[in-house]
Amino acid sequence: MNGPMYRTALRLPALHSALFRGVRAGFHDLYGDLEPAAALALLDRLELPADTEHLTELRHVLAAWHKNHYRSPDAWDQAVRSCP
Repeated sequence: MNGPMYRTALRLPALHSALFRGVRAGFHDLYGDLEPAAALALLDRLELPADTEHLTELRHVLAAWHKNHYRSPDAWDQAVRSCP
């Protein structure tokens, strides 16, 4: 998540929602393999509305060092239950 494509997209706020959706999809994808620290750092740089759907849950699972929904199948459900 430190590649030139991400750096370029970070400079364009119009793409921030798409970046967020990409990170979220990467977590839920069967072959997804996120680096939680890098994903959290990227999310920290995005200009997103505070009420962005699933932002809190995604931060929660990444902060718990989960890389993928399929490796940690209960993590997302626990995040949904514990996040307002």
